Amino acid sequence: MKTITKIALIGGLLASNVILAGPNPDTDSKKAACSHGAHSKMKGQGMEGKGNFLERMTDRLKLTPEQRGSIEAALQQSKPQITGIKEKMQANRKALRELGREGKSDADHVQTLAQERGYLVTELVIQRTKIRDEIRQVLTDPQREQMKQMREKKHQHHSKA
Repeated sequence: MKTITKIALIGGLLASNVILAGPNPDTDSKKAACSHGAHSKMKGQGMEGKGNFLERMTDRLKLTPEQRGSIEAALQQSKPQITGIKEKMQANRKALRELGREGKSDADHVQTLAQERGYLVTELVIQRTKIRDEIRQVLTDPQREQMKQMREKKHQHHSKA
């Protein structure tokens, strides 16, 4: 076997092991393990917890009714894309899990699923970035600064954990 093929095969298997061994994001176990609710906050961008996310933003950043309406519209507009991506990710996770349970080591199939997973994660990041950019455009300079400080505080908290 060529070296590059071996590397790709090993990379695909490692990616599938990480995915298969990791916690299942489809369950509430992450929420339970994460007392500050960071994972549930992200769901606000996918619309499942839109009300909570929007309420927190309204309270913390003192949004005007117009700002709130604009942000709600942006979240509503992004809902179909994010929901679609999340559904595809769930199907991908299930397919990887099934391969692991069957004990079949079809390297090509694992590599294809791992590459698809990477593509889906990329698409989700792009969609969430678009939403954040739309939200930032609605905010005033002081609100943007406050949001930046809140994010930095959250990232400091995560790096300690």
